[in-house]
Amino acid sequence: SMKISNLILGASLAANAALVGGFMLGAWGSASSVTAPATMSAAGRTATGAGDASVPVGDGRDWAALQTNDFALQRDRLRAEGFPPAMIRALLAAQIRETFADRRKAIEASRGEIPFWKNTVPDVPTLLAQRALDREIQQAVTALLGPDPENGPAATLQRQFPQLAPDKIAQLATLRDDYDQKRSEILVQGSTLNLSLADGEKLSALEKNLRAEVASVLTPQELEDYDLRTSNPASQLRFSLAAFDVTEQEFRSLFQLQQAFDDRFGGISYGPFAQSPESVKARNDARGELNNQIKAALGDDRYAEYKRSTDYNYQQTSRLAARLELPPEAANQVWAVQQDIQQRIETLRSDRTLSLADRTQQLAALNDETIAKVTAALGERGFAAYKQNGGAWMQVFQPPRPAHGAAPAMP
Repeated sequence: SMKISNLILGASLAANAALVGGFMLGAWGSASSVTAPATMSAAGRTATGAGDASVPVGDGRDWAALQTNDFALQRDRLRAEGFPPAMIRALLAAQIRETFADRRKAIEASRGEIPFWKNTVPDVPTLLAQRALDREIQQAVTALLGPDPENGPAATLQRQFPQLAPDKIAQLATLRDDYDQKRSEILVQGSTLNLSLADGEKLSALEKNLRAEVASVLTPQELEDYDLRTSNPASQLRFSLAAFDVTEQEFRSLFQLQQAFDDRFGGISYGPFAQSPESVKARNDARGELNNQIKAALGDDRYAEYKRSTDYNYQQTSRLAARLELPPEAANQVWAVQQDIQQRIETLRSDRTLSLADRTQQLAALNDETIAKVTAALGERGFAAYKQNGGAWMQVFQPPRPAHGAAPAMP
């Protein structure tokens, strides 16, 4: 007869043999981290060729002794045999997913055969059906085994907020799961760049409702900590500050300003068509006021670093310097060159006393100076890459192409 260990490690378990087998090897492959269940015999605790009594490999009993179509009964049998909870979850989740295999195949077949040379257009009904099926499977696993203590929403929240009481964690997990489901139903209609104004309004209302419900669960201090770690303004702020060595206090101050700004004018995280032109204009017009508030919060010197670090060209240059294994100062040097050269070009072009020949000559000299200084900071290989990664501003040295039949434009 087939041993339990042989079946787990060597046989296919429904459609998830690779997943389950890999999990089992990971769970049982370390003799120092796993202890044999108490019900196993001494002979059954020795791994093939290993001779380590701490690794469970079977006790001579058939898999049929544990397996049953009654998943609750099988769960209880596995627990009684001493199987670790994570292993039980992997085994039963694989079998539960297999019971939905026919329905998944039917959903996939509903799309018909798509020729490989045709562009795959998102099929909204199919995507919605697949997501609904995935959710049903997850609900079935949770109903049988409870929330995943390692990878589920509640586990993620518990790692983020270890100080929160379990009942609050459970409430937040339920709220966020419901929000994610409703949000996905809107986003699945197309990419975020193609969302309509009505979609944007639905998403904004959904976020406001979620935050109101979260606020009803948490204290004001807990809500502040929650927002700092999970809100859209916080995520966008972290992304924009990737090249800015921000302190915790600075981040908190900037977050409060950004959150107040977004509450007033709305976010723009869902694409250009998800907001009305009037809202976008109001937001852009108020950007100067926000910058003044940020400058007041950071001080002149740190604000200068902030402006540099949040510039798109600088961020590209910073990432390029990191890939080239250059010190951060290299990006700062290139930024200083850019600011100096751009100012001198502006002065040159505004000087109407210069002849076209003199202006062209001086512009060429600035071009040579730029190449020399950027190459000194990044090296020749780095300069070649910089032209496509942060150096777009150097296109100013290329004279614009004249319209057909027109004279070349003045540099």
